[in-house]
Amino acid sequence: MNYVFYDFETTGLDTKFSQPIQIAALAVDEDFNPIDEPVNVRCKLKDGIIPNPSALLVHKVPIDVLKNEQSFYSMMDFIHKKFTSWGPATFIGYNSIRFDEEILRSSFFQSLYDPYLTNTNNNSRTDLFKIVLGLSALKENILDIPLNEKEKPSYKLENIAKNNGIEHLSAHDALSDVYATIGIAKIIKDKAPLYWDECMKIHSHKNLMDYLMTDDYFFSASEHASANLTFKPITLLTSNPNNPKEIAFFDLDNDPLKHIESSVSGIISLIESKQKIIRLYQSNKSPIILSANFIKSQKIFSDEEHNDLKDRSDKIRDNENFVNKLNHALVERYEDFQITRSPSEFLEEQIYNGEFYSNDDKQRINYFKNCDDPKEKYKISKEFNDRRLREICYRILFAESPDVFPDKDLQARKNFIADKVFCEEDKVRWCTLEKAKDELKKIKENGKYINQSDYINAIEEFLTTEEIRYREYISTTNEHS
Repeated sequence: MNYVFYDFETTGLDTKFSQPIQIAALAVDEDFNPIDEPVNVRCKLKDGIIPNPSALLVHKVPIDVLKNEQSFYSMMDFIHKKFTSWGPATFIGYNSIRFDEEILRSSFFQSLYDPYLTNTNNNSRTDLFKIVLGLSALKENILDIPLNEKEKPSYKLENIAKNNGIEHLSAHDALSDVYATIGIAKIIKDKAPLYWDECMKIHSHKNLMDYLMTDDYFFSASEHASANLTFKPITLLTSNPNNPKEIAFFDLDNDPLKHIESSVSGIISLIESKQKIIRLYQSNKSPIILSANFIKSQKIFSDEEHNDLKDRSDKIRDNENFVNKLNHALVERYEDFQITRSPSEFLEEQIYNGEFYSNDDKQRINYFKNCDDPKEKYKISKEFNDRRLREICYRILFAESPDVFPDKDLQARKNFIADKVFCEEDKVRWCTLEKAKDELKKIKENGKYINQSDYINAIEEFLTTEEIRYREYISTTNEHS
């Protein structure tokens, strides 16, 4: 199995309403030898996207890129083709499951591609950040973890790279971050090969579920950085009948006899309590869960402790009545979630909404993608049964061939974009022009950025030109109203 290491730089931190403006990736074999040339591509902003100035100050993408590079859709076409050609592979990023992976899924979704490329068609995914946290919990000091200004461990990629002699020329440049991630992964594989191999056994839903059949109890690594990382002893009880990728464990730091007679509502409380006596993990989000046999080889716990954990595990796992009530509790929580979750009006938040695309719509996607005639593509866009697909096609056409729209529709789309940019609601998740201006004002008042005044001025000038451009969208609409 090959590895694909990747990293994004984006317009903000919201995984639904931000967009990537730089994507870097490198495919390597199991010994980390490159099997292809590295990818390092950039794109301009989509219409209606206002970048967060703080995000720009982190990665310092040239302002010209935001205006003059290839389109977002062209970039995603290239990335999809390249990632597909590298498969089957394990896709690895640093803190990628929570961020880069969600950005990737959202970007594929908004570009008419299957969002689940990295965990379908024999591909899998994992997160080096989680692997590093697990390694730290083993207390083997394989990686030199630096301390921050508060004398607490810092798990930032650039800090770990620096402390471990890994060349990292430009932190928060996507390609530089890719090479830093590979460097850290190589150290782990070289110095802790058994641990690395164990982590590679559990990087997909199927592999993890098979792995969970190999032992009586397990240990989960923390998914959050802290000063005292440990492994939590757990035992598998069941998977949610209505959501099989949600798997439930009993926390063996607790006495099962105190909870074994709990009612269904009582079990829900065990799940939702601060102590998390019943712990839920998403099997497709690469949790680091290691077998008791592996942990025994690391001599973290005494034989007496292992015997006690085995005894507790047997008591709760073998209680069919408790497991049945837990299944009912999981179904009830899931149904309540489905009922209370109201569908979003925004396309960006509809990636997980609704049914999978019909076969007819899938054929239309292929036709749309392979069609070179903008007028024909506009005709196709109106034929989709799924309204999400119609909207995505309209956005692609507006970016690439706006002239295909009748005047009235074109004006309506410009107005839609301008409404988003100039929205005055504080609680909207995207970065509006007003939010960007306020953020830039705070930045200019902060002496921390005094050495970046030229770039800050460039951001300010860019926002001014964007405001003028989008004001013209409104005036155009008014002229034709």
